[in-house]
Amino acid sequence: MEANWNSTGYLDLLKNSNVKVLLLAYSLNTFAVSYLIGYYLNITLASIGGPALVGLFATISNVLASSLPIVAGAFADSHGRRLVIVVSAVFEMLALLSLALVVGFGGKLIVLPAVMLSAASIVSSPALFSLMGDSVPQNGMGKAMSLLFMASSASGILSYLTFGSLAGRLDDSRLFVLSALLVFGSIPFYLRVSETVERKGGRTFGRFKEALKGATLLKEPPLKLFMIYLCFELFVSSIASPFVPLFLQRAYSLSVSQISWLYSAIGFATLAGAFIAGYVVDKIGSLNSLILKDSLSVPLLILFALVPFSSAFLFLAVLAFVEQLNVASNRYMVENTTPEHRGLILGFKSSLAKLSAVPGPVVGTFLWSIGPRVTFIVPALLTLFGIWILLGLKSTRAAGSHDL
Repeated sequence: MEANWNSTGYLDLLKNSNVKVLLLAYSLNTFAVSYLIGYYLNITLASIGGPALVGLFATISNVLASSLPIVAGAFADSHGRRLVIVVSAVFEMLALLSLALVVGFGGKLIVLPAVMLSAASIVSSPALFSLMGDSVPQNGMGKAMSLLFMASSASGILSYLTFGSLAGRLDDSRLFVLSALLVFGSIPFYLRVSETVERKGGRTFGRFKEALKGATLLKEPPLKLFMIYLCFELFVSSIASPFVPLFLQRAYSLSVSQISWLYSAIGFATLAGAFIAGYVVDKIGSLNSLILKDSLSVPLLILFALVPFSSAFLFLAVLAFVEQLNVASNRYMVENTTPEHRGLILGFKSSLAKLSAVPGPVVGTFLWSIGPRVTFIVPALLTLFGIWILLGLKSTRAAGSHDL
């Protein structure tokens, strides 16, 4: 069923107390770590061990993150979304404090807390999107997912500007401690969010085992084929994404401060894209939105790798704008799963996606050795296969049901 422009609007959603508090907590949390996840952690690792250490970090992070979201999702279904989100924030804080302790030594040991930070930020995703989906009406889910993306984008802009400026004034240890304190500040707000899962009686293991039974939903052809698409999509995107800041340094000789300003500017395009994406996804449906995103991403990524910096910046900004149509991915999963198993299925989605992304950075390292531009051109061409999968999924749904 296709949504219409008269569906629940952004202002209606922001009147929901659960949505408001969740967005506030998530914004503060994201502000604390965006600069690290976005570029600074990769640059720090590269300064210690070069591109090889960046690839190693991304690979190990993806391996560990491929199993944790399933457990976190099932736990969120059986014990509550809020608990999983709070525990994740606590581990983020511990990872940041560990980074502050080891970064001064300059050894490869820094990979361990870096992986811990990456994994902690990932495992909260199933509970976060489940809680948001549980808190809003179905005809506003696309916009609700966009609100999370907009909160992330706005916080990212502030994070890049703030920490990019502080990077030249504070050493890394103090920078990471400051981030840890900000994550700690988000926890009281998370605790104010109302739980959306009714806790069931019985022993913990029994409830957890019952939640895991929801994995049988993945046997249904539409969800199965969509999971295949997501796995391929994450594999392709993980080839190039770790090397974007390194490419900006190598090809255009940008400093860390300049990259920070660049990411901040692109953040505005991301913010605008997330706002518009909510309307587009609710209007044309999840699958059509993903096809549109991939179709536009192919030429944009190729052009980014080939043109001079003035044009490359423009194409990177437009690419960031278009990528916000990814809200359709979470919308599709939420609208095609039952609430009692939503966390598990979203966790399974995250785990499969991360597992499929494990070889991506390795492939990216190999392509980088051939030529930095090749690292972006090859993934762009591979995206065409993802479009073919989505078209096949549309045909499967047309035969049995319809795209919401």
